[in-house]
Amino acid sequence: MKKIITALLFLISGSVYAQKLPDYGLYKVRIIEPDKIIKAEIIPVNSAPGIKPDRVYYWYNDNSIHTSQGGYSGKLLNGLYEAYYLNHNLKEQGTFKKGLKDGVWKSWNEDGTLSQRANWKNGALIPEGTLSFWNKINILKRKAKSIPADSTNKKH
Repeated sequence: MKKIITALLFLISGSVYAQKLPDYGLYKVRIIEPDKIIKAEIIPVNSAPGIKPDRVYYWYNDNSIHTSQGGYSGKLLNGLYEAYYLNHNLKEQGTFKKGLKDGVWKSWNEDGTLSQRANWKNGALIPEGTLSFWNKINILKRKAKSIPADSTNKKH
């Protein structure tokens, strides 16, 4: 009888310890390349995005970040994206939404000074936004109006 009780306790305790950890729906990847380190989130999306042929999609497959215009073949980047220089200073930072750049994107020089800032929405530069560029001593070099993505191919 003691053997049966011991065996039952062993089986019950084994199943308690074999519980699956909860899935919070947040996936992160870390990629080390020869010139940078990338940390990116691949938060699962509820529905497949409506693919736009003029937009560049960023996606993850085989431990690499890939880009393609008008499509993708892997897990779409969705969430925070950060790239670092090998000295651990930020190189680039922004957010992806269903594989497209969205919100404020910033780039830095290797010494940590800000070099560029741009606003994106659904993978296109915001038409009324501005692009800002700084030099290495952090003086604003140039500020330019961004061009709408669909206006480059219009005939006037």
